[in-house]
Amino acid sequence: MRQAAASLAPLHSRLVARLLWRHGTARCRSPCDYGGFTMQYVKTRPALNVEESDRLSFMPYMFGMDFMLAELQVYALAKKWMPEYEVEFWHYIRLPEGGGYMMPDCGRVHLVSTESWFDRTVSADAAGIILTSLAVNRRLAAHHDSGNPALTHLYMLRDAQLWNLITFHPECNAIYAALD
Repeated sequence: MRQAAASLAPLHSRLVARLLWRHGTARCRSPCDYGGFTMQYVKTRPALNVEESDRLSFMPYMFGMDFMLAELQVYALAKKWMPEYEVEFWHYIRLPEGGGYMMPDCGRVHLVSTESWFDRTVSADAAGIILTSLAVNRRLAAHHDSGNPALTHLYMLRDAQLWNLITFHPECNAIYAALD
């Protein structure tokens, strides 16, 4: 596995994660399990809930000039993936390394996708990561196809930041399955 991962080093981190996942060699990394070796002193930096006073500036930071369409994309995906969708409030979560995601204000969430054969109940945190990642990916494709290099680059950065979070998330297996 180490040789496979080393040979993929020049590739984009998301592509590597997907290739390793499809070939059955991807593993979630938690503070206790990193690459098969137990680590005692690994600390992950916590994600931060965006305060009420910063909510208006978070969306343009996260999605650039495209923030209104990107936010609507997350809500549309939530309606599609969450059969019992009735969320009225969403938390904005800022990641320490940059980027962030939107998280529904609810408990556990049942997500269903007929496109990816995904049907699981996950935490609101995992659901937010999944829905934001899907929206980022769709906006990335739209801006790439329309020839907008600035927003394409921003969405590539946001995508990589989310995948770095997913790798260490407690529900990474469910997130990988939803995004596969």
